[in-house]
Parts: sequence; C-alpha cells; structure tokens
Amino acid sequence: MMHGVVVVYVLALAAFVPVGGMLARRIGRLTTFRAGAELFAIASGLCALAPSGDGAEPYLIAVRAVQGVGGALMMPVTTSVIADVYEEQDRGRALAVYAGLAQLFLVLGPIVGAVLTQLLGWRSVFLVNLPVGAACLWMIARARLGNRAQGGALSVVQPLVVIFSLVVLVLGLYQCGVWGFTDARTLTALATGAGAMYVAVRLILNSRRPLLDLRLLGIRPYAVAVALTFLVQGPQLIVLVHGTVHLRQALGLSLLATGTSLLPLVAASAAGTFLSGYLLDHYRSVRVPVLLGLTAAVAGAVAWTTALPSREYLWQVPGMLLAGVGMGLPFPALSAELMRAVPPDKRPDASVLRQSIRQLGGAVGLAAVGAAALAAHENTADRTGVITVAATSAAFAVACCVLAATLPLAVGTLPRRVRTGGRRNASR
Repeated sequence: MMHGVVVVYVLALAAFVPVGGMLARRIGRLTTFRAGAELFAIASGLCALAPSGDGAEPYLIAVRAVQGVGGALMMPVTTSVIADVYEEQDRGRALAVYAGLAQLFLVLGPIVGAVLTQLLGWRSVFLVNLPVGAACLWMIARARLGNRAQGGALSVVQPLVVIFSLVVLVLGLYQCGVWGFTDARTLTALATGAGAMYVAVRLILNSRRPLLDLRLLGIRPYAVAVALTFLVQGPQLIVLVHGTVHLRQALGLSLLATGTSLLPLVAASAAGTFLSGYLLDHYRSVRVPVLLGLTAAVAGAVAWTTALPSREYLWQVPGMLLAGVGMGLPFPALSAELMRAVPPDKRPDASVLRQSIRQLGGAVGLAAVGAAALAAHENTADRTGVITVAATSAAFAVACCVLAATLPLAVGTLPRRVRTGGRRNASR
C-alpha cells in the first residue's frame, strides 16, 4: 500500500506540473501558486479522514493523487521566480539554498512524522499540513512578486492526452512485476501509453500555445541538464522509499527509530545541495559538482546495497552518507545550468519542462523498481505484508545501475568549458 501511495503522488506531480505551468501563464504565477497551496492543504485534511478497513487504500490513493496535483501547481513557479530575482553569478548559490532548505525539511520530516505518528497517530502527519498551508498562504499574500498573466483560453486536449499517457505507462511498468514482463496486459499498457505519448508530443509540437515548450530540448546544454536530472531523481526516491521500508521492517526499528536512522541519508543530501552551490560558484563549472556527486552516489549506493543483507544498521551508515551527499550535489548545479542555457523570457517554460521531466523520472523509477522488487519478493512474505531483504536489494540494484550508467553519460555530455565571469570568492 505504501509504495502505491508514494507512486501515485509522484505520478500526479509529473502529470500536472505542465498544467501548473499553463495556468501560471494564463492566470498568473502567484494565483496558480495560491491555488496549489490551497488544494494541497485541503487534500491533506482529506487524507486524515481516511476510513478504516478495505476502503482505506483506494481512498488514500485517490486523495494522495489530488494532493500531488496541488503540489504540481506550485512547482513551476519556484525555480523561475529564483531565476528572475537573482543574477547569473548568484543564481547557483540561490538555487542551492532553495534546494538545501527543501532537503532540511526532508531531514526534519521523518523525525517529526515519526513523533507525530507515535504520539498522535498517522493521521496527524497529514493534519500538520493545514497550519503549514495557512502560513504559506499568509506569506504569499505579503510577497511583492509580479503576477503577470498572458490570458487566453486554457487547453484541455493536450493535458488530457499527457496525463493519460503517463498514467498508462507508469501503470504498465509498476504492474509488470505482478502480471509478468511478457504478459499481454503489460505489453498492452506499455504500447498504449507509448502511443498516447507520441500523440501528445505531436499535439504539443503542432500547437501555437503548447502545454510544454518541447523545442527547448533543442538547446543542448539545457537538454543535457534535464536528462541528467531525470536519471538522478529516480534513484534518489528509490533509496529513500525502499531504505525506509528496510529500516522499519528488516531491522525491526520503531517508527521514531526509523525516522532517526534516516538522518545520515537526508542530512548528507542536504549538505550536498548546499555544497553544490559553493562548488559551482567557486569553480564556475557545472562538471565539478555533478561528476563529484555522481561518483559519490554510485559508491554510496553500492556500499549500502552490499550492507543490506547484514541487517546491521552501523554497516549501512557509510553508504547512506556517501549516497546522500552524492545525490544532493547534482540538482542545484543542473538547475543553474539549464536556467543559464535558455533566454530569460523562456525561463518560466524551461522551469515547467524541467520540473515535469524530473518528477517523471521519480515516477518511472519508483514504478520500475516496484516491479523489480515485486518480482524478487517471496510469496510467503506477500501474505504477511513484509518486504524481504531480497526485494529491497533488487530495488537498490536498479538504483545502482541507473547511477552507474548516468556517470559516463555526464562525463561525455556536460560542457567542459569554465563559465565566464572569473572566479569569485565563494565565502563572501
């Protein structure tokens, strides 16, 4: 159930980020962000009202999808606002601070969530979003940011085809572990999703007001940065989700102990995001933080995977630390690189496309690894609802392979030149 609830949230993010970008262009960035924050808060409250028994799973999956839609409406605004407010020489550090703060809340999330669940029950994890949403809306009201809107009619066909194609593709990937890789249902879902995706791309390219500006992918540095972001996002979510389940079930830790035990991973990831901005600012090259990060991520993921069968927590910490730092390093640098690569007037569209592809990477990664984990799972464990070490190792192996394949791709495609502007003192 937990894996499905996570996958549907990430899938909703990937499918509806383009809709958020379209709304931001038509009705304004702040209006769209406000609507997303309100929807996210409302859906969080509805999650807390989930019924008990057999109806809990379908209810939570449906409401989590709505929560993902709310998050998707907020996402396209953030990066483009930072890109507009900060000059190029400061943008890398600003994006690193933004990503680092997000990782900081990721550090606090497992601990706060575990404490709330242990003291007040799991529903309190969703209820806490209500005051957070209220505070967010209050800060938006005080923000002095432009709310420019182009106006015009909202497209319906393009979003529907994009959403349908992504849902069917991810469903086919996720279920192939249950149905079988050569089952007719798997092949039908994948073929239907791929066909719908082709139709969606043609519709977008032929539209005068496209849902996504896919032509931005013709800018090579931008396309490279987006592709690498896609490839790293999946492994990051895989190790976080499946690592959490492993700590909770295989090691038999309590909820609070599980949240605390994740600190090496998420704290190291937060440190990596802050370090990324410093390295980009100091060396003036995106290659340094990205290649350093991918190298550390591969080594850390392999080390953690190797330590899983021991069921000893301390043996897993070095891999968690290295993987966390490694997967935190690339994102801010890649964000700054792709924003640098596009004209200023295209940055909002670039942000939307980047966020869409990043979240799609997470959804595809979780779905594919879910299939691998299900295929490696023991039937006896299915009846008890316990995830085996073999299933977790299969999930981690997929993450290791993706990261290992991404490293040479980054070496061969990232620009070798040092960005202009000279070296500046990063400690100022």
